[in-house]
This record gives sequence, C-alpha cells and structure tokens, in this order.
Amino acid sequence: MNTYTGLMDFLNALNQRAKRTFDAVRSGPCWQVRSDVTIPALRYAALLMLVKDEADIIGLNLRHHYRLGFRRFFILDNNSSDGTAREIELFRKDAPQADIFYAQDYQQAYYQAAKMQALQQFVEIYLRHDANPPDWIFFVDADEFITCCHTGPKPEEDFSRMLADPEARLLMFHWAQAALVTSAPPYRLTEFGPTLAETECVVWPKMREEVTKVALRTGCGLTTGQGNHFVEQAEKVLDHTRLMMDAGFCIVHFPQRSIEQIKRKLLNGMNALQTSALPSEMGKHWREQYAQYQQEGTGALRSLLMRHLALCLVSDKDI
Repeated sequence: MNTYTGLMDFLNALNQRAKRTFDAVRSGPCWQVRSDVTIPALRYAALLMLVKDEADIIGLNLRHHYRLGFRRFFILDNNSSDGTAREIELFRKDAPQADIFYAQDYQQAYYQAAKMQALQQFVEIYLRHDANPPDWIFFVDADEFITCCHTGPKPEEDFSRMLADPEARLLMFHWAQAALVTSAPPYRLTEFGPTLAETECVVWPKMREEVTKVALRTGCGLTTGQGNHFVEQAEKVLDHTRLMMDAGFCIVHFPQRSIEQIKRKLLNGMNALQTSALPSEMGKHWREQYAQYQQEGTGALRSLLMRHLALCLVSDKDI
C-alpha cells in the first residue's frame, strides 16, 4: 500500500470516527455547548487568526478562547473597515492577562495559506526566547469556536492529555455548523449573547460532512495548507494525529449569520480572489455564489441563509 493510500485510509477512518462520536453525543442527553471549560495547558499555546470585517463576532470569539485558556493571540487584520479593530482593542482592555499581537494586512489578495504560514513562522521566531516558547499553534477563523460539547466527566483532562502526549503532532477538530436562529417555530434570527453558552442558536443534528481544522505542534516542521484544514507535510502526521472529538471538543462554526453579513463576506471574498493571481479553479464556491448574486441580487443571499438554517434545523428524517 502506497503512502497516499495509507494516508487517505487513515484520514477517512478518523473522519468516520469523528462523525460517529459527534452524532452520538449530539443526539444524547450529554449534549451541551459549553463556555465554562478551561484548559490551563493552553496558556503557552498560540492562537492565530486572519480576520476581515468581523465586528459582530470577533469580540465573542476572543473572549471565548480566553476563557478556554488561551493567553497568546496573534491577529492579522485584512483591512477591516467595520469596527473589528475596535472590538479587538476592547478585548485587550478587558483581558489584561492576554498577550495580543495585532497587525494590519495591507495586501487584499487572497493568499490565505501563505499569510498564515508567514504568521506561524513569525510567532515561532518572535516567542523563541520567551521563558515558555509555544508548544502548540492553533488556527481559527473569527466564526469558529473551539468548544466542549458535552457534560461528561473530565473534558479538561482529556484535552490536556492530548496536548501533553509526546507522540502527538497534530490535533484534528471537526466543524459543527451552527446558526443564529431559534430552535422551535416560529423561527426567527437571533443574536450572540454574552457567551456562546448563552447564545440562542442551533447546531446541526448530525455531522453532514466532515470538515477539519488543525492545531500543530511546533518544532516538527509542519505548516498548514489552504483554510488550515490540514498540514502540507501529511506524511509526518500519519501516526501522530489526535482526534479532538475523542475528548468531546469540536469547532462550533457560524459561517452565515445575516443577509448583510453574507453579502459583506461574499464581496470581500470575491475582491480578494480577483486581486490575486490564483487560477480560476481556486475559490470555486466564492465564484459560483457571486455569479448567483449578480443574477438574483438579494434573493441569492436569502437563499444562502435559508439553506444554512435548514442544514442546522432539519433532521435527516425530514430531508
């Protein structure tokens, strides 16, 4: 069996295990989106993000991960114009123990993988002489929340054990798609609360597709690829990947939150693609959604939001 086949079999097995575990937890009595779990070992990890016009969610995101245990935040802001910078500054004032590096990314073009790789290299060099250099690098977007999703015993210990495992090089999280909408009819859109646990929202009833995000151990020669969904050096993590659903953690993901937010995200994404030199097959979903928006206007945006709400609200038996 060649290395590629072995890797695909390994990843497929992890994805299927994640799906089975998530579906069992999601349908059982222990399911709960939690904001009260803290992992002290994350104090010396680094959380990296690239943001663009996320004022509605970035403050909640930073506070959520601060409560989870992160204290080192490295944020690259791609020319936000909606108050994102102000929300980050408010977080800085509210969390004096947080170490926050914030920089403006003047390059509009869509080179997300290269930018995150550069930020990762910067972080490792910047903190090299710190008394406690980072042992793990985590990557999230502003709409992604690393979250304990069950009320079972000792999730903190399970997470910490994976961080301390000397054989672990990669932590694999899976998306749990979520929508800001009431869980019972008459359905209406909601807003974020003070914490994720206090936010009225719904999470899909089953994992309909397996989308991963990763954290990597420093010093192993690893870099993430596009979207931070996996690493470029796959052969180095074949037997060194840990599935975070085994510890009861997923990434609660809020990609579409309102008509205005979807429009802003779509236009920003297309502008970033159009100013890049990337081939036309890159960003296929952005290009298709933008073409639909040009043809149908706001109706296309409404359709995108309705599809996302249905994804989170409708059970398989109702499809």
